[in-house]
Amino acid sequence: MASVENGSVAHEYRFKVSADNVRSFNDPKNKDLHIHHLYVPVRTFLHGRLPEDVNPRSHEKLTGRVPEAIEKSLKDNPSWFHLLNRGLLVIAQKAWFDNKSQLFHIVISSREEGGLADGATTDRVLSKAKDAASIADFENLTEKELEAFPYLRHAYVHVEVISGDLGDMLVALTGARNTSNQVKEFALENLGHKFDWLKDALEKSEVRGRIRYRENDPEPVDVRTVLALLSLFHRKWTEDKKEPVVAYTSKGSILDYYKNPEWIDGYKALAPVAVDILTLYDYIHVHFPDQYRKYKAALGVGSGLGKRSEVRHLEDGKKPFTLPLTQKTTRYVIPDGWLYPLLASFRMLLDFPKSSKGEAKWAVNARQVFNEFGHEFVADVVEQSESLGRNPQSTGKSRPLWNNLRQKMELCRMKNYQV
Repeated sequence: MASVENGSVAHEYRFKVSADNVRSFNDPKNKDLHIHHLYVPVRTFLHGRLPEDVNPRSHEKLTGRVPEAIEKSLKDNPSWFHLLNRGLLVIAQKAWFDNKSQLFHIVISSREEGGLADGATTDRVLSKAKDAASIADFENLTEKELEAFPYLRHAYVHVEVISGDLGDMLVALTGARNTSNQVKEFALENLGHKFDWLKDALEKSEVRGRIRYRENDPEPVDVRTVLALLSLFHRKWTEDKKEPVVAYTSKGSILDYYKNPEWIDGYKALAPVAVDILTLYDYIHVHFPDQYRKYKAALGVGSGLGKRSEVRHLEDGKKPFTLPLTQKTTRYVIPDGWLYPLLASFRMLLDFPKSSKGEAKWAVNARQVFNEFGHEFVADVVEQSESLGRNPQSTGKSRPLWNNLRQKMELCRMKNYQV
């Protein structure tokens, strides 16, 4: 069992597992995804070593009913543990089993895109049990040394690994798998009144009654989606000379930014423009086809947006898609991999106060800019998607695209509005 750095970003993790306990499948609906099911000895798995940033409950404490039940199950029924516990879910960019070495390999390109997506509590309980029993790595212990820890010697854990490009599915998948706890982290934030300033801004606007601040509430839009959209406009990205790609790639980790004392004032500074940002997101979505047609017309060719594989087109006669935030309708469902980098560029139309306690305001009307020049930005997005094999997920992760759109918006403001 070892973890090896593979390049400047990606990490490769390896652990021993019998070939009899590994099964791999191609996803029946997505040829780019692969699913692996493994039953791994607790003694050999990488407990406590995989990144957990994609897990919405990765920071829970090991106290309470659930951790205690997992530990009891491990110690009382080690031979059944892999059946009594639902196990772990790992998201990876690549994964494979080497029959010769009997090693399973997991490659995680970044903490924002892969790691332990579900089962963090189980993983921590097992890691704690191993640490309490011995300071040595369990794979290095002899059989005789292991006799003192029968519950760790005999226990297996079920590990599911999904490898490939999940794209927009990442947040939906981690959210769907993390349903065993009654109160999610964002609901706890709400109970602590951490969203009061945001509710004051939103619940008096056209999006009132549509934001879900607590688990199981009926509103259609998770507050984490709202925070992801607002994060695109946070002043700290400009100060740190970075692009907010994480808002697209790992919406589940946005709460970590929101809870960071260095970031909270920057979020609150967006209160006067928060509704504008959310409605601009839908405005760009609804009017994207218009700007796409202008872009194609300038090239002297027909539009054909509905024929693109990245876009879902609802034909006439079918019920149009309703955007949950503003309830506007569209027959073209544009992927977030296109919308997020495009929307993020509009941050350059905001003026931020010199004081960290001040409020942001628009220097230029964002909708006016999109109406006049949106086709130029749409062209960059679509052409980048084309160069990446018409893959909207790869487009959304393309830092050069985010950077180019931001610089273009900054130049557009300077040349055309002189503010």
